[in-house]
Amino acid sequence: MGWLGTFPRHRILFSRLFALGLVLVLVFTRQPFLKDMWEPVGLWTGFLLMMASMLGRLWSLLFLSGYKTRQVVEAGPFSMVRNPLYLFSFVGAVGFVLVANHLGVALAVLGAFTAYYPFVVLSEEAGLRQRLGQDYEAYCQRVPRFWPRFSLYQRPESWDVRLKGYDSAWRDALWFPVAFLLLNLLKAWQGQP
Repeated sequence: MGWLGTFPRHRILFSRLFALGLVLVLVFTRQPFLKDMWEPVGLWTGFLLMMASMLGRLWSLLFLSGYKTRQVVEAGPFSMVRNPLYLFSFVGAVGFVLVANHLGVALAVLGAFTAYYPFVVLSEEAGLRQRLGQDYEAYCQRVPRFWPRFSLYQRPESWDVRLKGYDSAWRDALWFPVAFLLLNLLKAWQGQP
């Protein structure tokens, strides 16, 4: 499998290193792509997307925590799309790009999502097919991989939430509002409007 096989297993480490690189780019360079009246529109649109991402990830993890590799989760957001966590991460990344208002960051994030996440998703799906078998295969036949099909939405009457896995979800999701605040503090420090 080689070095490519390490990406899915270490995606959180790679994501953090990528984020550190973005922070360094933002601290030491300035390449705004939104100007004048579009900058506040981008800022607040980005904020709303980042908050939607945070809430969407928390909603998804309510259903997934404790079940990920034990059974096929077909309720809530997983009834409409197989990878809602990555979909909501993409929404948050678009929000981050709009708030950062930096051309280099926009290109890096777009490149990362188009090159990295499809590979991670395919690798995870292969593991779930192997582990969950025909149930997962049937799920894949019904539910799209990336773009939600809202007509498939199923809301269960109740759901057993496994809190052990959900505790870390809050920490992971909170980076969106923290990133928004830090980006605005960085802009103020750099003397940007």
